[in-house]
Amino acid sequence: MARSREYRIWCAMKTRCNNPNADNYHNYGGRGISVCSRWDSFHAFLEDMGNSNGMTIERIDHDGDYTPDNCKWATRKEQGNNKRNNRNLEMDGICLTVQQWSEKTSIKEATIRKRLKLGWSVSKALTTKAIIGRNQHGIS
Repeated sequence: MARSREYRIWCAMKTRCNNPNADNYHNYGGRGISVCSRWDSFHAFLEDMGNSNGMTIERIDHDGDYTPDNCKWATRKEQGNNKRNNRNLEMDGICLTVQQWSEKTSIKEATIRKRLKLGWSVSKALTTKAIIGRNQHGIS
């Protein structure tokens, strides 16, 4: 199984948590993120996680360790919504990332970001539809 996708993911996970010379160590091991001792064994990791089906490993709590109860297989899109640097916006009691609001409202992500940068309220940025013939931000 040394050539399997799951094995490569397991190796990369252990490297970013345990090797201070790894490029992204500062985002994982350097922040105190570790891999549970059970997953020192690839076979135990595979038993707990199963086949990746082309997905990537994701920590449900991005500040938590790599453990069976804190990890799942996720699409790149799902994983993108669980990043520390995401901007979350709340409207009507619903809190979503800019990407999720973009999908929900059909307003481009870049448009939402630009509107907020221009000082628009969250509500206005998420409910004002772009007007054809005007710039992409709905501003004349």
